[in-house]
Amino acid sequence: SALPQRGGEVNLTLGGIDLNNSGSVVVREDKKLLTVLFPDGRDGRAFTLKAETSEDLYEWKTALEHALTQAPSAALVMGHNGIFRSDTTDTIEGSFHQWKDKRTAKSLVVGRPILLALEDIDGSPSFLEKALRFLEKFGAKVEGILRQSADVEEVDRRVQEYEQGKTEFGSDEDAHVVGDCVKHVLRELPSSPVPASCCTALLEAYKIDRKEARISAMCSAIFETFPEPNRRLLQRILKMMHTISSHSNENRMTPSAVAACMAPLLLRPLLAGECELEDDFDATGDNSAQLLAAANAANNAQAIIATLLEEYENIFDDENLQRCSISADSRVENSGSEDSSDDENPDMKDNGYHDAENEASPDTDEDPSRVLSGKLSESSGYAGSDLYDCK
Repeated sequence: SALPQRGGEVNLTLGGIDLNNSGSVVVREDKKLLTVLFPDGRDGRAFTLKAETSEDLYEWKTALEHALTQAPSAALVMGHNGIFRSDTTDTIEGSFHQWKDKRTAKSLVVGRPILLALEDIDGSPSFLEKALRFLEKFGAKVEGILRQSADVEEVDRRVQEYEQGKTEFGSDEDAHVVGDCVKHVLRELPSSPVPASCCTALLEAYKIDRKEARISAMCSAIFETFPEPNRRLLQRILKMMHTISSHSNENRMTPSAVAACMAPLLLRPLLAGECELEDDFDATGDNSAQLLAAANAANNAQAIIATLLEEYENIFDDENLQRCSISADSRVENSGSEDSSDDENPDMKDNGYHDAENEASPDTDEDPSRVLSGKLSESSGYAGSDLYDCK
């Protein structure tokens, strides 16, 4: 609505949701999620809200249920396609499953928000979560898993079958197809699993020389900068990748190889040039400079994910995570100026480009397993299609 003010000014709302009395409210108290379902008048849409406290959650629920009882019927509410709906015979009274049967246009798999990437509104595992479980159980020992591409049509067909009712993955399914289904879902997320600010924080932490300080900083970065849904999604994907890399003797997929396949999907902003690399390459210069900058970003992305994999159990250990969270709070309370913090971090590397010979120098206490080639590894070549698809 627009209300005229003094002097002819008009206050405009950013938008609104047309309510109708066919709407119902579903609450997930453990996740503090509230979903309003509209089988009529909104073409089967659902609107999910996340509250900070249980008190807010139930206050919203009470207010919305009251508003729904006062709302007009679906026949009087215009759908988002601009056509008035006249069918009001089928109304829903709190049944999620009836609403799900009515839902038509929107995909159950592709384009879901980060908040609902791992589970559906009713709390059941999502397509992505089921595919991850399949890979952990049946794909971990398959040679070249996540690296060997499946037929695109097979991937599309499996997604369609899921939306048509085949919602469980059988043990006889092609692991490469399921692996590419995971990549497809991640590629089509409306936002990056790791936002740009979080990519930058991870990159800065990764540049620290000493291993112990580096891992601690990456742990802190994850808890200080990541929104909870993004952290949970990243941790879940890494858990699957860690399981696969732990069987590298059978599947020939080392942490570095797994990271090469998945880093372009997880760290989109880093490869898209949205993060400050502080390197010597001019992104606006000639093609060779841009190629070097792109290779540098790809190397950094692969190295960050490989480090998270190799240190997965340390970084995501419950006690360690709690300690990181506490230390983050204390740093906020005792934070000094940016200048002083720079002086207190002598371990920070001067730039984001890593020279293999310098890193391998015996004068440093660098972890040998972290020494990476100055060029893309052979395994990263398999991730090329993912990188370009992502771009």
